[in-house]
Amino acid sequence: MKKRIIRHKTAKSPSGNYVLYWMQQAQRIHYNPALDYALAEAQRMKLCLIVCFVISDEIPEANIRHYRFMIEALPEIALGLASKRIPFHILLGKPQDLIPELGQKARLLVLDHGYLRWQKTWRDEIFNSKLLSDTEIVELDTEATIPVHLVSNKEEYSAATLRRKIVSKLPDWLVYPDPVHYDVPTQDLDLQGIPHYPYSLQDLDALWDWVSTELKLQPSPDIIRSMTGGYNQAQEKLKYFIHNKLSGYAQYRSHPDKDYASELSPYLHFGQISALEIIHKIFGAWQVPVNTLPHLITSKKQQMGKSLNLADYAEELIVRRELSMNFCDHNPNYDSALCLPTWARKTLNDHLLDEREEQYSLDRLEQGETNDKYWNAAQRQMLTTGKMQGYMRMYWGKRLLMWCPSVDEAFEILLYLNNKYELDGRDANAYAGVAWCFGKHDRPWGTRPIFGMVRYMNANGLKRKFDMQAYLAKVDSLRAENEILL
Repeated sequence: MKKRIIRHKTAKSPSGNYVLYWMQQAQRIHYNPALDYALAEAQRMKLCLIVCFVISDEIPEANIRHYRFMIEALPEIALGLASKRIPFHILLGKPQDLIPELGQKARLLVLDHGYLRWQKTWRDEIFNSKLLSDTEIVELDTEATIPVHLVSNKEEYSAATLRRKIVSKLPDWLVYPDPVHYDVPTQDLDLQGIPHYPYSLQDLDALWDWVSTELKLQPSPDIIRSMTGGYNQAQEKLKYFIHNKLSGYAQYRSHPDKDYASELSPYLHFGQISALEIIHKIFGAWQVPVNTLPHLITSKKQQMGKSLNLADYAEELIVRRELSMNFCDHNPNYDSALCLPTWARKTLNDHLLDEREEQYSLDRLEQGETNDKYWNAAQRQMLTTGKMQGYMRMYWGKRLLMWCPSVDEAFEILLYLNNKYELDGRDANAYAGVAWCFGKHDRPWGTRPIFGMVRYMNANGLKRKFDMQAYLAKVDSLRAENEILL
């Protein structure tokens, strides 16, 4: 696990009597490098490990839909840690205040890594806290297959440039070591004066009532009842994907009228499952050696059948996902149109005066009330299910340029809608996906009105490639199912 360390601060006079792991990005027990590192160090030092999870109302753009999905994972985590005799506490407040207060009596504080600005700010404040001058602090990358800082020290131009770097290093990162045996005397924290959940962590309803009351969560948007958070649910989704969808993934994953997505992106966003575990489970189920993965990725165009499906999925899960992590880690403007490459901003700004089809209020866009029935369907799919089909997500993003006076406004609206309704919103993938709609990680194409040289998509292309009537019918049925669940 030491290879995953991003930064390490030694203590001036180490004297603490426990190891503390602040779990935030990696909300799981299995394939969690930060947890396993903390376990190993606690065992080595013969000190108790304690895990804390902080629920904060300062997470940007998080709403009741996101909090509910996140909270659903916590009872499983508590049960798994209890089986190892590891105390687990849910705290309420600002992590940058609470963690230093608890960590000042720890010998070692372990953090998992976040790629977004607010996540980095929290960790910076913890690293710089005067309360932790006598506490060793270690931060590890838990989510990327290969730690982002080891793949590249700069923002990559495209998937192609990052792919080469990932593939060259991937063989050294495909094995996940077994966790160490942990057997030390149990010790717990004194939480007097610290806001925390005081009841049984196995009662999800009681925990949810406490969280929603303490955070004063508003009832809109609706909680997604058709998808439940947590590691066990992620495992069920993965099993279903392997047995029912993976064999048709390469052929049908882009088809809006079909359903070949893994549906694992919300679980990946909340760190409830590891990408490396997904790879291991998929390759294991299909009895393909995992060490063939680098070759499959680089030779994807020459693959067929089983190999093509594995290569296609690995491309999305590893290369594209970690390209978005690289993007957010290195580009401070990842959440605005300022992140776009120079050619893209120039060509879009050159066409600012081009006549737009229509202009819609944010409310009409939010409710899916435009003159484009396919765009409306995609928007309503997101509103009611917390997800949008991948190909439609690209069309949905690009189409907004036809109705907005500038790329800056279109970028802002897309992020607002995506981050409010998508269960996997507010994620590195989300920011990279929106930016891609306007030229990020892409190349110039032929010039046309409004789009300039940015890649164009239109409704005729959808109708030519897919059964769009079937897609419209599917969205209507999904909406009806969700209303019944509510």
